Amino acid sequence: MTLARKLTMDKVLPHRGGMILLDELLEHGPEHVSCVVTIRADTLFCDGVNGVPAWVGIEYMAQTASVYAGVPEANAGIPASICLLLGARRFRAEEPFFAIGARLRVFAELLLHDDNDLAAFGCVIYCDQGRGERVVARGDIKAYRPKDPAAVVRGDRI
Repeated sequence: MTLARKLTMDKVLPHRGGMILLDELLEHGPEHVSCVVTIRADTLFCDGVNGVPAWVGIEYMAQTASVYAGVPEANAGIPASICLLLGARRFRAEEPFFAIGARLRVFAELLLHDDNDLAAFGCVIYCDQGRGERVVARGDIKAYRPKDPAAVVRGDRI
């Protein structure tokens, strides 16, 4: 569990503005990362009544997995690379919504990383609403961090 220094989400994610869905980086280690998001009435995707649909948890997991790659880049003084979500498997949410006021801790553990920058993460979302943490969602994320994102968009073979 290490953090070289306090890093903000805009330093460790390639996202900008309102598309940064996570609030804070808690910890980063050689095989894991943990971030926090607190659900508010003005949180993106929040309906203002029930909260944020649980399926948004897949994006919380994906952004947390992206932070895993972004921390070493930020510590090296370079911008965070674009990471592409390839898919999610075995996603299961215990409730249909993350309630307004919920503090979610999103944990991503590196399961696989290859020489082509493909990675898989096992993810768990914990919720703490003053009664201690409990698991509210889990799933696996597969991602790709291309060396040339523009080539991927153009459809070039890489």
